[in-house]
Amino acid sequence: MLEKLLSNSLFHNITTSDLQKDFEGLTYRIKEYHKNEILASQGDICNRLVILIEGSVRGEMIDDSGRLIKIEDIVAPRAIAPLFLFGTANRYPVEVTANEASKAIVIPKEGILKLFRRNETFLENYMNLSANYARTLAEKLFFLSFKTIRQKLASYLLRLSQQQNTVLMDRPQQELADYFGISRPSLARELGKMQDDGLIIADRKHITILNREILKSIIK
Repeated sequence: MLEKLLSNSLFHNITTSDLQKDFEGLTYRIKEYHKNEILASQGDICNRLVILIEGSVRGEMIDDSGRLIKIEDIVAPRAIAPLFLFGTANRYPVEVTANEASKAIVIPKEGILKLFRRNETFLENYMNLSANYARTLAEKLFFLSFKTIRQKLASYLLRLSQQQNTVLMDRPQQELADYFGISRPSLARELGKMQDDGLIIADRKHITILNREILKSIIK
C-alpha cells in the first residue's frame, strides 16, 4: 500500500526501498471513506496529514448563512490541506467530504516531523508543495477581488495568454468555475456574451483574443 505514495508529489525522487525504510516504526493508518462521509470539518484542528491514494474528495467552505461553497475537488494521489498542518492556527479551512468511496494514508503530525528528519528529499518536496499551494491560494484571492465574472475572465485570459492572441485553457470549465467561485453555467454564459460582444472567439479549449485593449480596460 505504501508504494501508492510514490505517485504523490511529496514523494517525488524517493525510491521504494527508501520509502519503506523511512516508514519503519512510523505510526500511520490506512483509512477508507464512504461516499459523502466527512473527513474533516471546517475549523477542526489539523494534526495529521491525509494523503488520498484512491478516490476523490471536495473542499467546501461554510459561510455565515450556513451555505456550503465549493472550493475545489481533490483527486488521488494528493494530500489534503498540507499547508495547514503547521502554524499557530493549524485548523482545516474547509469541510472535506468524500465524493466517492475513497482511501487514504493518514500520518500524524509527529510522523511527518520524523519523515522530515529521515529524508531531506521529502522535506524539500513538502516545502515546494506548500509554496505552490500558497501561490494558488493567493491567485484565488486575486480573482475573488474582482466583482464580475467578466473581470475574472478578462484577467485570467490576459495572464494566461502571455501576450499571445491564442490561448489554450489550462483547465476544464468546471474546474475553472470552481477556481473563480462561480457556477459552471454562469461561466459558460459569460464566455458566450464575451464572444457575442466581439472580445473573444471560444472554440472549446482554445480562446482567441480579438481585442486585448478592451480586456485590459475591463479589469481597471
